[in-house]
Amino acid sequence: MPSNVQVKDQSSCRWKRRKSTWCSASNSLRYFSNRPSLRGSMLQTLGLSRSVSLNRLSPEVMGFSPTSNMSASTSESPSKSTTRTSSHKQKKSEEVDPQRKRPSTASRPQSVDRFTEEVRDAQSREARDGGDPGIKMDSPLPPQVLPIISKSHLVNRGNGDAQSREAGGGETPTVAVETPSITLFQGSSNFQISNTKFTAIGGDATIIQFGDGQFTEIQRNLICDYIATLTALPHINDNFKKHFLTQLIILLPRAEAVFNDYQTKKKSGPCFEGTRVALLREMANWVTSSDESRMYILSGLAGIGKSTVAYTIASRAADLNLLGASFFFSRDEADRNNAKKLFTTIAYQLCVYNETFATAIGDVLLTESGSAATTKDPQEQLQVLILDPLRSIVQSCARPIVVVVDALDECCEDDVRAVVEGLSQLVRDLPSFKVILTTRPLPYLDYFLGNQGGHKLFHLQDIESKVVDGDIRLYLRYNLSLEKIRERYPRRQWYASDEQIDALVRAAGRMFIIASTAVRYILDKSASNPATQMQKLLRACAQDHTPFKDLDHFYTVILRNIVPADCDDDDIVSRYQSVVGTIIFVSRPLPVSTLAHLINMDVEDIYAVVEKLQSVILLGDDDVPRIYHKSFPDYLTDQARCKDPCLRIDAKIGHAQIATCCFEITNKHLKHNILGLGDPARFMSNEDGLKKDGITDVQQQEKIPPQLRYACVYWANHLEVANIEDSDLMNGLERFVDEHTLHWFEVLSLIGDLNSAHRAIRIVLKLLKSSSPNLYQLLSDALRFISKFYEIINRSILHTYYSALPFTPTDSLLYRRSIKEAEHDRCGIEGGPKKWDALVTMLNHGEHVHGIKFSLDSALLFSYSREYLVGDIRKEKIFKIWDAATGTPISTISGHSFAVTNGFSTVASSENNVITYYNVGGSARSTTITTSSTIEELALSESSRVAAALSDGTVWLWDSGNAELICKFDGFGGYWSRLKFSTTGTRLAYSSAIGFIKLWDGISGRFIADLQCGSPHGFAFSHDGSRIVSLSRDCGLTLWNTESGGLVGAVRDVGHGLNALAISANGSLLATADYWGRVTLWSDNGDLAKIKVLESTDPKPTLTFSLNNILAIGTRDGIQLYNINTHSFMSTLSYSGSRSTALAFSPDCTHLAGGFDSGNMYLWDIRGIDASSPSSQETTFVTATALSRDCSRLACGFVDGTIELRETSPTKRRIASHQGHWASLMEFGPDGRLFASGSYDGTIKLWNAGDGSLHGTLNASDGLQAVALSGSVLVAAGSRDVTLWSLDTLSLTHTFQTSSCYLACTASISDDSDLAAIGFLDGSVHLIDVMNRTTLSLFTVFERIHKLTFLPDKSQLVAQTHKGDFLSLNLINNCVTNGPTLEHLIQLPDIPLWHGVPVWPCSANEQHYVAALFSQYQTPVPVLWIPSDIPVNTWIQGSSMIALHCRDRRIILLRLPAISADRQYATV
Repeated sequence: MPSNVQVKDQSSCRWKRRKSTWCSASNSLRYFSNRPSLRGSMLQTLGLSRSVSLNRLSPEVMGFSPTSNMSASTSESPSKSTTRTSSHKQKKSEEVDPQRKRPSTASRPQSVDRFTEEVRDAQSREARDGGDPGIKMDSPLPPQVLPIISKSHLVNRGNGDAQSREAGGGETPTVAVETPSITLFQGSSNFQISNTKFTAIGGDATIIQFGDGQFTEIQRNLICDYIATLTALPHINDNFKKHFLTQLIILLPRAEAVFNDYQTKKKSGPCFEGTRVALLREMANWVTSSDESRMYILSGLAGIGKSTVAYTIASRAADLNLLGASFFFSRDEADRNNAKKLFTTIAYQLCVYNETFATAIGDVLLTESGSAATTKDPQEQLQVLILDPLRSIVQSCARPIVVVVDALDECCEDDVRAVVEGLSQLVRDLPSFKVILTTRPLPYLDYFLGNQGGHKLFHLQDIESKVVDGDIRLYLRYNLSLEKIRERYPRRQWYASDEQIDALVRAAGRMFIIASTAVRYILDKSASNPATQMQKLLRACAQDHTPFKDLDHFYTVILRNIVPADCDDDDIVSRYQSVVGTIIFVSRPLPVSTLAHLINMDVEDIYAVVEKLQSVILLGDDDVPRIYHKSFPDYLTDQARCKDPCLRIDAKIGHAQIATCCFEITNKHLKHNILGLGDPARFMSNEDGLKKDGITDVQQQEKIPPQLRYACVYWANHLEVANIEDSDLMNGLERFVDEHTLHWFEVLSLIGDLNSAHRAIRIVLKLLKSSSPNLYQLLSDALRFISKFYEIINRSILHTYYSALPFTPTDSLLYRRSIKEAEHDRCGIEGGPKKWDALVTMLNHGEHVHGIKFSLDSALLFSYSREYLVGDIRKEKIFKIWDAATGTPISTISGHSFAVTNGFSTVASSENNVITYYNVGGSARSTTITTSSTIEELALSESSRVAAALSDGTVWLWDSGNAELICKFDGFGGYWSRLKFSTTGTRLAYSSAIGFIKLWDGISGRFIADLQCGSPHGFAFSHDGSRIVSLSRDCGLTLWNTESGGLVGAVRDVGHGLNALAISANGSLLATADYWGRVTLWSDNGDLAKIKVLESTDPKPTLTFSLNNILAIGTRDGIQLYNINTHSFMSTLSYSGSRSTALAFSPDCTHLAGGFDSGNMYLWDIRGIDASSPSSQETTFVTATALSRDCSRLACGFVDGTIELRETSPTKRRIASHQGHWASLMEFGPDGRLFASGSYDGTIKLWNAGDGSLHGTLNASDGLQAVALSGSVLVAAGSRDVTLWSLDTLSLTHTFQTSSCYLACTASISDDSDLAAIGFLDGSVHLIDVMNRTTLSLFTVFERIHKLTFLPDKSQLVAQTHKGDFLSLNLINNCVTNGPTLEHLIQLPDIPLWHGVPVWPCSANEQHYVAALFSQYQTPVPVLWIPSDIPVNTWIQGSSMIALHCRDRRIILLRLPAISADRQYATV
């Protein structure tokens, strides 16, 4: 507390300085000045009629213990005051609040009774003196912190003044402590203080201690008075304990949605003083009461004043330090029209509000889960950032922490449920929190309240008419008073008469929006004549209208300013409809300058319209026109309400005009390389490329102006509503798609909004259907293109042309329309696809995929991972939901166990012993179920049932709607313990520890049967739910019917090492797989009979049936599709990655999804695969390839022993094909005259590269690993030795015994045959002197080497690793240098050049690409990304070409662009 307290002598209005210090080891004291509205009731409560001066009281009377170790002193110079009586004020107070309760005397502590008696004596003395000083504090209290509810403050330190030392006989000690505060209100007395020392107190005061306990009645009254009527509170100079926010808290994602943020304050404001008093008092009473309801929902029609009430409550609660957080939704602001940042914004405000909260939330943000939660769904943000850290803290807090959330109806529809259920969970888990929520009536809210209950709902329109009319009258009278008129128009003497005010009140019809709109209309700056405006308004307003009719008439009158009645000027109407229509239809608010560009209209014309409509359209400081209220566009677009066609704005026409303008802008501005990126920036990631070329945000704005950004992102929003019969619109669309599709992707990638491309294209495809075949096909290609190459395009804009387009099917319309523009600069692909293959996209699940499932309508797909260990690292469980058409991620849910209904209407996740429900968007619902022990497995059914298997071996079954327990079972357990509902939900089955499957009725919980199946076992239901099958080591394959649990058939001897099980839709077909890759088909023909054995190439295949009896077999070589009806393989779907771990067909049999242990997922569209015919003859597996140095010849060896030689261009003619041997390696000589093929048995065949004829055969040692040729010598590296051969005589010239215990992996020889080098798997390189037949040196590089090449001067040996990295081995000083150097690379004869720049293949994290080293940039840059679905096994390279050898038996040639005269990049 300050030591200096200013005291006002109310009789003379002169300020006097009074010294006062009040220090305490347990309480901080606050001083409040006289409050006339409360004084009478306070005195009446205490039975007093005169004011009292506290400085006349002794310490004992004040409630101090006589033995207190802190002495008290009193002032000897009391201030004088005039005498007052309290009877009148008492009566007035009762009139103000007749329901105010008075505490009984009997309930007061004994010390208060002593104090009361002393006060009565002091009262008479005070009357004689005429003293009644008021207390006034030095400095105003900051508005964000008011003293009433403050918990922990720092008490001022001081030594007291001379007066107090003189009275107390000694110096007052200084103390600094954190304590609950005590508040003093002048004018009443009812307090008890202990262990407190006073130095000097002057004036009348009530002392009320504030802490964490419940509010007293007096405290509640004070709070309610302030919130309801803004009763004046004193200012105070207080030293609050400061706390600092960590950087992690400061960086919390948050929206500018707090009640006093700039944008919120522009659109909202407090209730006019004296209005809404009864409602505000009721809400304040609810806040401060111990009412069981924790959420107050204020519902009301548009324009009735909900946001104003919300703002007022938030503002005044903040003044009282009751407001923990606020969030005001707004459909006009991207951060405020959804729940993405709702709870992160609230979390940030709570950190500001309370230091303990800040510490707890800050600690959570330091964890991995905490930092990750900031970008997760709203429910996870709430749980991780608010509920978990604050749960233990607020348990002991009885004082309310208010959270105000306004305009739920302006939140996007998909997030409404998450907001309501999240706020409900907030107040349920943290009882000290109270939420005030405002909204228009919403169907979901009615449903929620009907199911939840316990929340207070108030309909704002239910307030009595006379009360609302009084509030509106007060508001109008003030704003249309002479004083307010003269503020705006100093020379005007007009003000609204009582009759005019009454007429406006009637017209307002209890809707504040009409009243506020009327004021803005009358005071319109463009009119400058409020009297005339008032007359025009009153003439137009009809009597006795409903609120909406009143509003409609109001809007009609306002719009007449711009469009007169019976207007016959088409230009005026057109301009009005264009401007206003654009403002109300744009997907996000735009500045006037951007609007002008968007609709091609002069800025002044837009201002001319907006300035005449300022009563309904706000033009803020940011020059962005915003609609004041949603009721305005509702009126304009409703034909029944807006009957004048000149005023009415047709949504279809308006959206068509905006969409047409969007296409005009895109067709004008979009182009290839829109930012003009140079080399190498054009090949870099977006971020790195912009940085490299120094392109600033301002330059980006110039190249991609705001109107172009808007058009690229939102054109489809307008097209979706527009009239597609509009010829201008369709012409613009066709040109845009035909000429600028890839340019559009480029801009979306740059501005970080590439996700919007999927939705936009799907909107158009849905609208077009088959009406425009070429346009439809082009857009279909675009959708496949963006889905397949999304990661590449999103990473780097120009790789749309350099990487994605070259791998686009050459027969596709998109390729044919787009390739010419990028042809000069792209890599030519030979052996790439001609048509779109089945792959839609590759997805990144993140962890080992254990399960996949489609929704019943085939629209959605989920993937999940169980918890597992990789070494000592524990991998977390993940559940993800995807769009099954495009592979777009929808949501991610965390937990221990997961389950989902077949229709994906509900997702359940468990954590420890709590089950939480989610919607498909990942937002948690309010319903949770808590169990007695840890949940091991979860299952959900379409029959509103949820089942959980617990760690104690029990299984619980609930009604998922009301969480009512239906029954509980025993016996869950076992090695492969599983819990499943049948697809129909009528049966529930789970594994038991004693070798049974327990089968129950999934709805009632009735026991059906124990199915003996042995252990360990796996089981599955047929899709129709009629059959259940199990596979175990003990009992083999067993099939039952689910109606009674009766045995259908069993086969005990099904093989060893059983690994996989699948059952067809009706249960008539079964498939099993063993560890040796054998897949066996079984049929139910009265018993189980083996019908087919299929051999696969994978020791652990995965299996699944489609509903039309297609069997998918997941192997390392691809996903094989087998037609059960024709008993033939249909196709093999290739993939790049590790082992298949999960497969699922969509119910409509159009898609197949596969999951892999690498964490990748593939989504295939299998509609183009003919199920009625077997697959065509597969290409023979390629075992080895070689490319001549000049890239004119390609040699291949096949698994059947064929050796083939082909031209690479232009005809790709097959030169020769011979039955030679099974070649494991191939190599060309430097002059391209010969090539060699070698096999593991040591056989080496030499072939003439001109005609493909056999030149000779060499027999080297077994275990041949590598060969290399010069003009005259061949080097062969085997498992035990290295041999040298003469190519002239085809004879062995020397044998070296290898010192390495590892196998060789590569060999090289200099062109002049002087030196040879052998690389081994341990990373060592042996250098050999071929002429002298000696080993010269040994290098260790610790990398697996792919290729070794000598520089022409033999000073360096360049090693290229399997990842594509380079090392230089200095042959002069025997040192190794990491990294490629441009000087060395351009000298290598087999390094390709791209426009003179050296390029080479690389790989990282299973992603293959071609890198380049530019002279002006030291780090290699990817110039070509290989699509992830191409399963590259190995690669070879020549001077102008790279050949990719793929695991799916393809050879893909990458032909690099030739050197052009104007692009010579490589310089040394």
